[in-house]
Amino acid sequence: MNSWSRNFAILVGIALFAAANGLQAQAWPSKPIRLIAPFPPGSSIDIIARLIADPMGQALGTTVVIENKPGAGGNLGVDAVVKAPKDGYTIGIGARGPLAINPFLVDGMPYDPVKDVAPIAVFGSSAIVLWVRAEEPAKTLQEFIARAKAQPGKLNYASDGVGTTNHLGGEALKSAAGVDIVHVPYKGTQEALTALLQGDVQVFPGGLPPLVGQWKAGKIRPLATAMKSRDPQLPDVPTTGEAGLVGAEMFAWFAMFAPAGTPPDVLAKIREALGVALAKPEVKDRLVSLGITPQLSTPQDMAKLVQDEQAKWGPVIKASKAMKTN
Repeated sequence: MNSWSRNFAILVGIALFAAANGLQAQAWPSKPIRLIAPFPPGSSIDIIARLIADPMGQALGTTVVIENKPGAGGNLGVDAVVKAPKDGYTIGIGARGPLAINPFLVDGMPYDPVKDVAPIAVFGSSAIVLWVRAEEPAKTLQEFIARAKAQPGKLNYASDGVGTTNHLGGEALKSAAGVDIVHVPYKGTQEALTALLQGDVQVFPGGLPPLVGQWKAGKIRPLATAMKSRDPQLPDVPTTGEAGLVGAEMFAWFAMFAPAGTPPDVLAKIREALGVALAKPEVKDRLVSLGITPQLSTPQDMAKLVQDEQAKWGPVIKASKAMKTN
């Protein structure tokens, strides 16, 4: 073989190698995707993850495997996502606490919710409901507030953990109503619900999705929703505003994210698959039945929401004198 032939063969080999690599680079995803839920089984985020994982996997042509990684108010799960390889094969579902609020509560945060997180989309929101057990003597929020004022420091409210939406909901209730009720954090919704049913706590500012079954079974009941207008799933339940409280409004939101630095085209494919999953009637109808309003924000709108939440809830946390912990 002469030198020209050898050089031509080398060039052809290089071209074929580059083309093969190009095809491989475009083949994402080529293996299962890990979806981390930073709260335990039975939580709102866990329920949602299990609802959207299969249709997302079908849209992407792979399998989406759910991994529950609870702890530290959601920080452990989010930290596992942001420290994963930036290749789109590890993504997470998060909420207000670990994605916006925990820096106000936790010293030595293992990650920065703004710098280390690549937003994909906010894809759902849900009312926060003030739940009491069926045996609770107060039949309205006004009656509960009167009971709390008559027994300062004697009544308790539950949360899924320090910095969670439930915690902030309780602090907002305390501030708006001017009552002294004690925060008791638990490791997840199921533990908090058990405490409520046993009478260890008197109120739980929880989301609708994980508590629908207990409500329909008549074991718990809603006093009010912390919304500006009545929730379509609870049309007969008044809002905190209707009960005369100003500033107690809040809602739960759910968002998908990846490690900062994940390629934009990969993030776009994940968001597109999420949109496909949310558009399926069985997914949409199930979310609505759980009290969740489906949506699909832009990554930019998700980033703005995080900033707005920090601006709103930072002062509330400081006023609550919540102790920071490592």
